[in-house]
Parts: sequence; structure tokens; C-alpha cells
Amino acid sequence: METPTRDVVELTKQLIAIESHKRVEGRERAVNEFLMAWFDGLGIQAELQPVRDGRSNVVARLPGQGGPSLMLCGHLDTVPAGDMADAFAPRTDGDLLWGRGACDMKGAVAAMACAMGEIKEAVEDGAIALAGDLVFVGTADEETGGLGVKALVDSGLRTDYAVVGEPTGLRVALAHKGACFARVTLLGRGAHGSCPEEGVSAVSYASQLVRLLETELRAKLDVRSHPLLGTATVNVGRVCGGTQPNIVAERCEIDIDRRTVPGEDRPLEEIRRMVEALCRGVDGLSYEVGEMEMTSVVPHTALETSIDAPLARAAVAAEGVSDREPIGVTYWTDGGHLAANGIETIILGPGDIAHAHGPNEHVEIEQLQRAVSVYRSITNTFLVAG
Repeated sequence: METPTRDVVELTKQLIAIESHKRVEGRERAVNEFLMAWFDGLGIQAELQPVRDGRSNVVARLPGQGGPSLMLCGHLDTVPAGDMADAFAPRTDGDLLWGRGACDMKGAVAAMACAMGEIKEAVEDGAIALAGDLVFVGTADEETGGLGVKALVDSGLRTDYAVVGEPTGLRVALAHKGACFARVTLLGRGAHGSCPEEGVSAVSYASQLVRLLETELRAKLDVRSHPLLGTATVNVGRVCGGTQPNIVAERCEIDIDRRTVPGEDRPLEEIRRMVEALCRGVDGLSYEVGEMEMTSVVPHTALETSIDAPLARAAVAAEGVSDREPIGVTYWTDGGHLAANGIETIILGPGDIAHAHGPNEHVEIEQLQRAVSVYRSITNTFLVAG
């Protein structure tokens, strides 16, 4: 690689141009190789951390003197192009940078890497000394389950603090919702459609369950409120059952998105109890309730960090943040798993989540540039020796 660019916009463009989604061979491999070469070009120690099936996280480190440690964490995978035209041909238009991953979240990855580069230069020039380690982690698989952050935690790598760069418009997010994707399978008894009384329709009971979820359960969730996140939620995203009109349906699947707020426990069991009550005493009707792999392999726990926590105070006061008032975000992040394993964590990155994943993904260039200052400011608070 030629001398690595230290311009955050150019680096974001380079990252966008490297496809790293589930439909490309090797997934994150090419972007891993790029970042390894990029860090090497700046003389920053970096290594690949195995995840699964040849996939890896990128871990780069600026060593300190044994003081508190800080992690800058961003995922390297994106969703596929979908309906976005020229998704991997990044372009600028005025103050906007367009492309898949501009917002979610190669822009933040680039800003974190550039902040590392600036700090490395300041250390080499003797302008600062690091009291503790600064660690960059680019994780795999965030978009499809979180295997990367699981491998990170399972490796034993820990820091005292972590900033996850998901898009928050550079506001400090201290909380996010958890997620449980549940699949309920109802198994009935088939019969000819002309005599439905001889069968037990799994589809009919599924429709009753959907109504219960959207009335009885939703009413319970409406009172489980968090000051930064609003209420816990339930959404029925998929119902699939039966084979044809003249056969009583023997099977029906219901896929449920259950979002939790901090303090909620065992959301799957709550759904299981509802299904059990519906099916109890119905001859010929059985059921299965399980959590889908996307949220079960890595527990998608909710995140909550106190405004009085040291990282929260430093982030709210950091140079370049968009607002001094903290927020919550409704989506899940790698930060939930980091926090659940003892790392004080916040969410803070450039871009608007409303622009992620769709045909108009973009990020404001000014926010990208400001993000570098934000990450460096937080680093200065914790790691720069007095």
C-alpha cells in the first residue's frame, strides 16, 4: 500500500468501495486486509483475531503505560446493496458522502482509524504520552448476528471503556434496546377443507396468537418504559402456514421481533407462556417456541450506562459532539455484549440511522470530520498522561 491516507473522507470512500456483506465471497476478508495494511503503513501494531470459518476481527493497539484502557469499536460488515444504485462506488455531493456503509458504519470506522493515526503521530512527536492502551477493534458479523463481538469477548480482550461508533448524529447514546427474535411453530391436525371441524387449523390458532401479541402483550409492554428509549415493543414480522385452501393447515410459523428495555428479563419465556395458555387443552394442537439464531448465538442484551459514569461524562463534554444531552437508540449494537461483559460502553458515531441500509445511505462530511475530533477528545480525557 502507498502511504495511507489520513483524510477521513478519502479513507471512508476506500472502505465503502470494498464490499463486505453476506453476498460477497470472504465477507470481511478484503476490508480486513486493507485495514491491516493501512495500520502497518502508519506503524501501528495490528493483528487478525479469528472469528469463525476464516472470518476475522481487526485489532490494532497503541500501547500505554498500564493506565485505564479505551476501545474504539466498529463493525466492518455492511448489508448488501439492495435497492441502492452504485452502492459500492462512493461519491460526494455537496456536504454528503454516499455509498453503502457511509453511515452504517464505515464512516465511523474511518474516523476511529484516523484518530488512532493522529494520536500515534502525537506520541511519536513527543507531544503526548499514553497512560493506557488505545485499542481499535473492527468486528465481523454485526449485521447478521454478532459473531465478531462474541469472539472478541471470548478471547479475553478487555478494556476499561469502549466507544461503539454506530450512527447517532454524534450525540452520546447511553442506552439501546435489546432484541429477541422468536419463532413460534404451531402444529395442528390436517383435514379436508370441506369438513374443517375434523381438523385443527394451525393457521387459525396462529391468528389468535398474533391478536394476543398485539393486544395483551403490547398493553403490558406499553408500561415498561425507559427515559431514553421509550417502551418495550413487539412486532410480528412473518406468518407462514398451510399449503392450499382446501386443506386444514397442519403447520404455521410466526416470527416475532421482541425489543427489550434495560431491566427486562426472559422475554422468550413471556411469549412461551402466552402460547402455552392458548394451546392448553386443545386436542391435536402442539407448539414449539425458540429463539432464532440471529439473536441467540450472541445474547442481544439491552445497554444502559449511567450519565454519571466516567465515560459518559467525558463523552458529553468532548469537543465536537452535537449535543450535551444524552440519548438512547432503539437498535441493538455490539456495545450491548461489551457492556454485559464488564466494559463501560457508550454509542457515538457520525450519521443518521434513518439513512442506513436503504437506497439513500449517506453521511454528512462535516460529521465525519468532526468524529475524528470527538474520538481524539475522549482519548485525551482517559489516556493522555498528565
